[in-house]
Amino acid sequence: MSNLNNNNNVISSQKSKSTTFRLDSFVLGELQREANQNETSLNVLVNQILKEYIEWGKYERKLGLIPVPKILLSSLIHETMLLAESNGIPIKTYREKLIKYAAEIAFSNIKDCVIVMKKKFDFWSVLSVLEEYMKVSGITSDHRIESGRKHIFMIQHDLGEYWSLFAKELLTLIFYNIAHIEAKFYTTENCVIAEVYI
Repeated sequence: MSNLNNNNNVISSQKSKSTTFRLDSFVLGELQREANQNETSLNVLVNQILKEYIEWGKYERKLGLIPVPKILLSSLIHETMLLAESNGIPIKTYREKLIKYAAEIAFSNIKDCVIVMKKKFDFWSVLSVLEEYMKVSGITSDHRIESGRKHIFMIQHDLGEYWSLFAKELLTLIFYNIAHIEAKFYTTENCVIAEVYI
């Protein structure tokens, strides 16, 4: 999903301004090493860091968000399901209900986050917050428009089958309850693709 606004246009870049900062020499050295390693300029790296803070970081404490390693999240879901099965709980019987319930909880909490971050609550602001969340979480996402009205959203998460099913349910709730549209989904173990006409 790529920089969306309510007119479905890419947000134009802002004008640049120059300013001067005093940075600790250790911090400056680490930033320069990171820029060199990523084959980019120090200026570009610092702008990326500050932009990420403005879009996401400054809201983390307000919203009670904590960073969680992807491997921990993936393992937690998978191992919980395996533990349930090994203790005789027929997880397949309850899997769909559990995933739907988790998606409903996530959906009910999205509104507060979106209002705090975007100062409004609509379809495009929700998608924008999700895009920013995925970016800081290291999840690849993409949004393309074909034939004028066909929007294709892709999420490459690498978190396993249960996360794909959860993402599908959450997106279904977002599309249907906020935009009043139905999506066509394609899922794999590590990827979710949604097609909608808007």
